[in-house]
Amino acid sequence: MLEYTLIILSTVLFGGQFIALSAYQGKNSKSFQSILLFCSIFSLTGAIVFLSLNGFHLSFSWYTLMYASIAAVIQIILQIAGIKALSLGRVEIYTLFNVAGSMSIAYIFGITYFREEIKITHIIGVLLVLIALIVPIIFNRKSKQKQPIIFWILCLTVFFSNGFFGSVNKIHIVSGEGLQVKEYMFYMYMCIFILTTISFGVMTIFKKENTKVLFNPWALLFAFIYGLVNSVGMFLQYSYADRIPASILFPLSNGGALLFGLIIACIAYKKKPTLPDIIQASIAVTGMVLFII
Repeated sequence: MLEYTLIILSTVLFGGQFIALSAYQGKNSKSFQSILLFCSIFSLTGAIVFLSLNGFHLSFSWYTLMYASIAAVIQIILQIAGIKALSLGRVEIYTLFNVAGSMSIAYIFGITYFREEIKITHIIGVLLVLIALIVPIIFNRKSKQKQPIIFWILCLTVFFSNGFFGSVNKIHIVSGEGLQVKEYMFYMYMCIFILTTISFGVMTIFKKENTKVLFNPWALLFAFIYGLVNSVGMFLQYSYADRIPASILFPLSNGGALLFGLIIACIAYKKKPTLPDIIQASIAVTGMVLFII
């Protein structure tokens, strides 16, 4: 039961990271350079967190480095596509693709690659969380805001990248051939940091941007907070990933992130929950319960 408690706790952190990301966007520009800077700061923070969790001890494994590099590239694509999508279209649609990708691809991967047991309660749970995601879209169906084609392309990118990111991490952890979770995650965050920092440096040389805007102290703080929350959430989620089937782990974690994201958003922005919020949260909780019982 401890592993499920930690998974649910990680979803609280994942729900809160969206607030930090939104705050960063509000304090910084929405340029490509800004996104790379955000990735660089949050990944460096994550690397330091995992290095400290491992007692500043580090081993090396080419197998781990290979999977960490693959996961890092997928995560960079996910972050860039996600932040750009948020700047172009509705957050409800972005959230649908984000969570649905992680849930559906990881679930299919679990029952095919890992040969995990198929349970009717889990299938119903997945469907309920997906229905919960559609609730705000149904209530806002009369919105006149039209999304550009690039927005839908970005959402599809988020869908696949988020799904494959979790699957790659799960494969490495379950294989038992590489390093432990703490060291694996350190290498993943460091790969993200190196790739995005180099890219940011190259862009800074060839494309000048107002550095006063880019290095806004508040924006840097929110990027740091995102990295702190993201890395601790990753640690809690993947600490027992070898004990929990992927077909349960990712639907449960994403359903929880959806639920706590709603709650934290209401607290952060001091708004009263609306009818769609209540319906969405209720359906998400029901779906989550079906993965635990």
